Amino acid sequence: MIALLLAVQVAQAEPAVGAVMEPEDVVEQYREQAAAAGKSASEQVLLCKPATEGLQVCASVISESGWRYATHADETVKSPTEKLSGNSLGFKEKKVEDIGTYWVRELNDGREGLVFVQPAVMSSFLPEGTVVAWPVPGVVIAWVPGNPRLDQILSVGIAKMVEASNHPISSKLYRFTEDEWVVWGEAKKPQSP
Repeated sequence: MIALLLAVQVAQAEPAVGAVMEPEDVVEQYREQAAAAGKSASEQVLLCKPATEGLQVCASVISESGWRYATHADETVKSPTEKLSGNSLGFKEKKVEDIGTYWVRELNDGREGLVFVQPAVMSSFLPEGTVVAWPVPGVVIAWVPGNPRLDQILSVGIAKMVEASNHPISSKLYRFTEDEWVVWGEAKKPQSP
């Protein structure tokens, strides 16, 4: 009985670990800000690894009050323990009237990077061939490309989100193919004549 209680206490002490997407330069930017704030050396280094062109996937520690980046000070954090779950994985289906459908996940719950870490979960409810964008923190946009009007509307929207953000992630669009994430394209606003 005591062993069971100890096991439960240890399990409860382990943090819930998710993943977030960040731009390539986030590790250095975070280190500089953490150093300026007087954090210890191990608290200055995020637990991130290169994900795909232009992106890092970073561990996040999730609690009831929100989430924070995992750092080297989080000795028990090794890999995500969280999984995306539910019928929609937090995505909401949106429609552009008479044009097409896309999906958005904007929960900012420290889990949006799990789409990258666990790409198979997308196939449970999204059509094959979906492209994904992580334009700003907490937001994932997905759709099946090929409808020129929908592609343009979403590309312009993503480009505007990236441009307006004080913490842009990426304007690139990614697709999971042949067991890896690759850049499919880049969202851009139309050029003025």
